[in-house]
Amino acid sequence: MKLVSVILINLLWCQMALAKDLVLLTGFDPFAGKSSNNSWVIAEKIKEKLIGSDIEIVTCLLPTSYTRAVPTFQKCLQALEAKPTLVISLGEGPCNVKWETRAHNRDHDKGPDNDGISRKRQIIDPTAPSELGLRLNYASMYCELTEQEKKLTWISTDPQNFVCNNTAFRISHSIPDQLYGFIHVPETSCEKKTPGITQRATDLVSKMILNQLSVRNSTTSRIDWPSELNTTRLQSDKNSVKNLKTLSVESCEQEFIDRWRKDF
Repeated sequence: MKLVSVILINLLWCQMALAKDLVLLTGFDPFAGKSSNNSWVIAEKIKEKLIGSDIEIVTCLLPTSYTRAVPTFQKCLQALEAKPTLVISLGEGPCNVKWETRAHNRDHDKGPDNDGISRKRQIIDPTAPSELGLRLNYASMYCELTEQEKKLTWISTDPQNFVCNNTAFRISHSIPDQLYGFIHVPETSCEKKTPGITQRATDLVSKMILNQLSVRNSTTSRIDWPSELNTTRLQSDKNSVKNLKTLSVESCEQEFIDRWRKDF
């Protein structure tokens, strides 16, 4: 019996070693009369870039719609054979890689979504908090960046109040134990101003994904960052972020916290 137990344990470890991490990556369809949406372009580029790694990337195209984006996401989630290790949503934003640390419980747009719906000063969920911290270990990611990559990075506390924010808030609130984050990537027009920025953003987000999966449940930080073993959310107010510096011992971690705090 002892020999059988040893064999079974060895087989289990082999299966775990061979198992690939499953990452669900979402992007949005074109809106406002545009022919493409760089969030979807970059999602597909990341999937292609990480082919051959120990990661399985599944992409999901979301409609730029208040009412249809999350149901479409839920269908993609339900179609997976297993719970994803990581879920990241991408949206088009300014000409950098904008790491969203929280989502607002409010819709307030400057124009309609693809269904012609516009929302002004509308609460998303009356039972939920006004701000919701997302669940990625951005500090670990930041500490792996080169100086050039840091210059392309914006640690953001404001994902605006359009479909991107609505989607991030509703997804994160509905699956609190899921490692989930939202990242705005450079819109298509940024390529004219800065040639190659789409590929740079692809490389940076790919690096972030690999780092999140590698840090996993082991970290030397004294701060309780989001991981698979907890339901910790990123701090959603300035004072809480400021207080993290008293726990931090790593200089790059403190640099990250400083940049984060200054965005409030």
